[in-house]
Amino acid sequence: TKEFIWITMDVGKVHSYLGMQIEFEDGFVKVDMKHFIEKMLGEVDNLQEHPTPADKNVFTVEESEKLSETDRKKFHTLVAKLLFLSKRARPDFSLANGFLCTRFSRAMKEDRRKLYRLLGFLKRTKDEVFILRPSDLELLAFIDAAFASHPDSKSHTGIAIFIGGVLVFAASRKQKCVTKSPTESELVALTDNIGFVELFAEFFGFTTITEVKSPMIYQDFTSVISLVTKGGGVVRTKHLRVRMNLCKEAYDEERIRIGYANTNDMKADGLTKPLQGEQFQKLKTFMLGTSTD
Repeated sequence: TKEFIWITMDVGKVHSYLGMQIEFEDGFVKVDMKHFIEKMLGEVDNLQEHPTPADKNVFTVEESEKLSETDRKKFHTLVAKLLFLSKRARPDFSLANGFLCTRFSRAMKEDRRKLYRLLGFLKRTKDEVFILRPSDLELLAFIDAAFASHPDSKSHTGIAIFIGGVLVFAASRKQKCVTKSPTESELVALTDNIGFVELFAEFFGFTTITEVKSPMIYQDFTSVISLVTKGGGVVRTKHLRVRMNLCKEAYDEERIRIGYANTNDMKADGLTKPLQGEQFQKLKTFMLGTSTD
């Protein structure tokens, strides 16, 4: 039998892969997709720059003229490219793009306006890069909800998972059920994602061959923390009681830890509602790893 020989190559500090320029430096890794962004921006003329990816009415569905089939296909293509970008190097506009992904089949001119605003934000921030600078191996998850933020009164969930201070997963999703209070919406957000956080911790421990501490999940509602750590309270329906006990069981068995983060420190806040001004800038620096805090 022939002996297998490993072949290794020194490709230097910069790697190019799937539209990403990945640069390895001492102590950190930089992911740059500027070329991908510039190529995408070239498909739309006369874009006006914007400081944030969405205005406060991003979830409002206004009836307007439907796009032609040709324009709808272009809308679909651009939003899909933005989704590709947000999952790799620019998670800071996940909320705005998440909404646009729900408009593929029935896109209107108002939806295209929201798309062009997002592209205008990218035009202004195309030089931003994603920095990976891990400080340790602790897994922290931030789970938040915005109550009744959609026209049908459904709430919106945001989740951000960090390892060693580096964002490794971010998602912004509309909840599937209507809740009666902010506490219930936060409970739904927490229990919808607790299993995923546990699986993420198991996968991380397996790939690093290390013993990983139980993930810390941060919430900004003390009433929810009390429900899932101490139990009790008045839970109006069976499905919410099941959700409460599901989380409490995981907490009692020390599969997860629950901690409090005030709204200013809730890193998933901008994944539940369209932040503006300094609040958005703070979120962006946390997500892209450029924060000095």
